[in-house]
Amino acid sequence: MAVKTPLNSFARGRKVGHDAKKKKRQSAVAQLQQWAKGKNVEIPNTK
Repeated sequence: MAVKTPLNSFARGRKVGHDAKKKKRQSAVAQLQQWAKGKNVEIPNTK
């Protein structure tokens, strides 16, 4: 999970449920799996 920066320097970061990097990584993995099955899907740019 992503950690959102706190409002002051004494508090900890709050964990939030939405993580853009994780969503992008999961969709890339799903596309690679479809490509491995032989579906007509472009290979995602994973870098």
